[in-house]
Amino acid sequence: MTIRGRLLLLVFAVWLPAVAAFALLARATYVQEVQASRLRIQEAARSLALLVDREIDKRGAIARTLGASGALADSDLARFHAEATAATQGTGGWAMLVSPTSQFVNTRVPFGTPLPPPPTGVSPRPASGTQISDLLIGPLTGRPVLSVLAPELGHQPPRYNVGIAFEPAVIQAIVEQQPLQKESIAAVLDRSQSVVARSRDPQKWLGSKATPDIAALAASGQDGYVESRTLDGVTTLAFLARSSRYGWTYVVGIPVSALSDHASIATSQAFAAAGILLIIGLGLALYVARSIAGPVLALKGAADELGREAVPAAIHTGLSEADEVGAALNAAGQRSADATNTLERKVAEAVRDAEIAQARLLDGQKHEAIGRLTGGLAHDFNNLLQTISMGLSVLERHTTDEMGRRMLDASSRATRKATGLVRQMLSFSRGQPLKPQAVDLGDFLLRSQELIGKAVGSRLRLQAQIEPDLPPVFVDPTQMELAILNLIFNSRDAMPGGGVVFIRGRRDPTRSGFVSLEVEDSGEGIGADALAKVFEPYFTTKPVGSGSGLGLAQVAAFAKQSGGTVGIRSQVGVGTSVSILLPIAHGPVTAETEEQPPAPVSRPLSILFVEDDPLVTSVVVPALLGAGHRVRPCGSADDAVEILAGGEPFDLVFTDVVMPGQRNGMDLVKWCRAHRPEVALLVATGYTADRLDDRTQVLRKPYALDALLEAIQVAATAPQKT
Repeated sequence: MTIRGRLLLLVFAVWLPAVAAFALLARATYVQEVQASRLRIQEAARSLALLVDREIDKRGAIARTLGASGALADSDLARFHAEATAATQGTGGWAMLVSPTSQFVNTRVPFGTPLPPPPTGVSPRPASGTQISDLLIGPLTGRPVLSVLAPELGHQPPRYNVGIAFEPAVIQAIVEQQPLQKESIAAVLDRSQSVVARSRDPQKWLGSKATPDIAALAASGQDGYVESRTLDGVTTLAFLARSSRYGWTYVVGIPVSALSDHASIATSQAFAAAGILLIIGLGLALYVARSIAGPVLALKGAADELGREAVPAAIHTGLSEADEVGAALNAAGQRSADATNTLERKVAEAVRDAEIAQARLLDGQKHEAIGRLTGGLAHDFNNLLQTISMGLSVLERHTTDEMGRRMLDASSRATRKATGLVRQMLSFSRGQPLKPQAVDLGDFLLRSQELIGKAVGSRLRLQAQIEPDLPPVFVDPTQMELAILNLIFNSRDAMPGGGVVFIRGRRDPTRSGFVSLEVEDSGEGIGADALAKVFEPYFTTKPVGSGSGLGLAQVAAFAKQSGGTVGIRSQVGVGTSVSILLPIAHGPVTAETEEQPPAPVSRPLSILFVEDDPLVTSVVVPALLGAGHRVRPCGSADDAVEILAGGEPFDLVFTDVVMPGQRNGMDLVKWCRAHRPEVALLVATGYTADRLDDRTQVLRKPYALDALLEAIQVAATAPQKT
């Protein structure tokens, strides 16, 4: 096989697995996008149902209050008219007093004005409870209206219904305020499956009946997904949420074509990348083959001449090695063997160079995949670290000899170091949501002085220069502290003989609205070739075993997630300066309040422990039992709901966030607040892409036994937040 053929075969051997990887990545991306879209429309539908039901409840409360009016009990309808007018002022609605056949009061007109009979939908026989009418045409306005009805109180049987009427625009305003994802559509249907409000063309479809498939699922009284065609003919995947109190249906959908677009884009990108990779590989292979094949053929001719005992002519190929071999053949036949070995060595080097170039091309494509995998790996590592940390905490309580405690202390330090690495992995891969707040940079550095001093060490000096009246920055303080420490660690390692580390804070002169935070040292500096790669994950200029390559990657990720940028200047033998641009906060600096210690728990607690990782369960459950608590382990949030729904008494639900099944840990927390509000809640997590509920106490993995027991005590004694 020719050199060209072998190089082309090598290119295809490397290219085909890359194509398969691109295809799998495109498929996984599409599946994730579809699942995320389904969850978003489900959450949007249930949020819409909650807001509309709350709006109806407010009007129902007004109707029930007016139903208990003393004026109504005394049959003083003029006074009732005045009370109802005052009660509905500013609500966007009006009050009515109706019986099955007559309308006695309507606050849209002065008292005593002749009134037409009420529409059938707002004059049922007086009954107990609050009701809402279907969409109907108001006899006074001639426009579509809705009415919330409540019976008269204090008179049995009730003589009247008190109605609070309002136009569908009230519901339409709620729909329009919903933060729907692009191309989504939302609608609100009454009990007769008529459109009350709609996010697209509401006036056109107001009062129209829902499509048959939507109406069928709504009539079943169940929540769920359905693929249907909207009133304007768009094939859509929709989620229906039902109101258990009023019988209304809330629909949020996304066009099926939008989901297909995600697949097309991902597939096109994958095959485009594969095509570019193939073209580059083929071009390199042909170029290398051409640059090698010519000289080799010329040498073959010279060797044939030498084999025929002829003096080969001098060759001029442009490849110095081949020309030198030709000169050697021309000078002496004995040296031809050495020249042939030299040629073979050079060919091997050229092939290796081609392989290295190809590997570098593939490495760039792998960075994105590494970032996606990091979040999932961090979750698993945190569970493993949790198992190790908890086991060490339990052993520490039962170990008294000095050697054993030294070994446990070393293991604990290694666990904390691994935890720090996981935090950096999550940071540069954006695997955990930030919690930004207004932070005064000067105060922050003063509060962190002890921690930063430990990072600098005794052989270095730290100098901070903060511009007077510097506005606060809007950042996550934990991630900013980690970024500053990473920069100081790098400066410390760059100045083994000691020196000064400068931290400067000032308004950025080139971009208004930003503050520049700069860390500068006078260390060894970084060469130009390495400087272009320093923010790449796992790239390090330090010796093997001295750096993870995650420090500057975390700094770059922190700056980007905060809405800013990062830059670096360095010169070998002069030093390095890293500058982070951070956005200025528009609100006041968040005050730090000292938390009050929790009241002591006077009795052992009954705990439902929800965790899908059996290794974590195997150490946490015995630790809690050893602390005197009663523990029931559970492997998923779905199983936990079944246990809690059965009425079994628990003092505390302690749950992980990321779990398999239909529900995760935060879904379980929401369910407990709605159905078991007397149970205290505690959440543990090492990784989640979702923002956690601020009302719930969170314990970060990996946690020690003392931290767990303290968190349980705080959760069990703190008042429940609603």
